[in-house]
Amino acid sequence: MQFYFIFLTVLNIFVSSNAKYMRSPDKNVQIKGALKHSLDLKCVYDGDDAGQFVEWYKDGIPVSQEKPGHYIVHSTSKESTLTIKIFVEADGHVKKWHVKTGKAGFEEPIECQFGQIPIIATPQRIETDQTNEKLDSPHVSVRRVQGDRIIFTCIIEAGEEDKGKVYDIAWDFSKNSDIYTKLPHGAVILSKTQLTIDQIEKSHNGYYRCTVNDVSSTILLRVKDRLAALWPFLGIVGVVIVLVIIILISEKRERSTRQAATTDDEENDHANDPLVRSSNKPSDDENKKRAVKA
Repeated sequence: MQFYFIFLTVLNIFVSSNAKYMRSPDKNVQIKGALKHSLDLKCVYDGDDAGQFVEWYKDGIPVSQEKPGHYIVHSTSKESTLTIKIFVEADGHVKKWHVKTGKAGFEEPIECQFGQIPIIATPQRIETDQTNEKLDSPHVSVRRVQGDRIIFTCIIEAGEEDKGKVYDIAWDFSKNSDIYTKLPHGAVILSKTQLTIDQIEKSHNGYYRCTVNDVSSTILLRVKDRLAALWPFLGIVGVVIVLVIIILISEKRERSTRQAATTDDEENDHANDPLVRSSNKPSDDENKKRAVKA
């Protein structure tokens, strides 16, 4: 019995000595939090048995006690991932993030501990010079007519200590949102945050993107033909013209039918008139007399 206990102890020490926890991103990668974007912290177990992950903590408080939906934890026998769904400024104030396990000697593996995550400036959306347009999401579209003018403004949000700073913003353009290249002719950068097109043409139809710290926000500009506003009116005019033509043709046919009917009625009335028949009889008698004389 004692031998069996010693064997289990040695086996447990052997397994524990082979236990290996690793964090992702690793320590050589500087983790940064982009406001209103998601962020993943992961702990991976490379041992022969299960990692026995229990709970994630922030400054000693279980994330499960926080507002539902803000933090999501997904764990398997080999890894556990903490997802911060929407990184907010309060998350940037947390001094320590870590995971706890049920494995003896590795209750709080130091390899899976993360320090304070600095907040970086990132674009949240692109606005236009029309204040009545609601552009709240990172991917939206606006419509303009050829010849219009438009101004795009890249809205940047940063941590409290970085507010007011001027950031190096990159603007680019894509026809289909797959491959981004330089801005089209006529699109001019007014300042670091603003882009303008003084006279919109069909060639300006496409996606415009501003990028800061490898995070982007995009807006789609849809360009309508300058005659597009007239198409409904022209359609109505066309329908009216067709109706007028149909009415004129119908009236012409009815007029012809009425004239033909009137002519037939006049001929019938003329043939049935007694005066007409009496005037025809003397001529018939004269013809008979001429025939007798002959």
